[in-house]
Amino acid sequence: MGFLNEMNIPFEIRNVTANPAYLSEIEEISGQSKSPTLIIDDEILPDASVEDVAQVLEKRGMVI
Repeated sequence: MGFLNEMNIPFEIRNVTANPAYLSEIEEISGQSKSPTLIIDDEILPDASVEDVAQVLEKRGMVI
């Protein structure tokens, strides 16, 4: 979250622990239940690191 905040990139937090429907959605989309899972456009990043997120955002021209 800190990285996305620093880059002023909007995001939505969905607590899979508090809402089992969110967990089911992540399992259906990604085939796994790792948290955090980020979905950036059409790219699914289970258990993503800051570097993983930066790489995807850079490909989209959102991070220099």
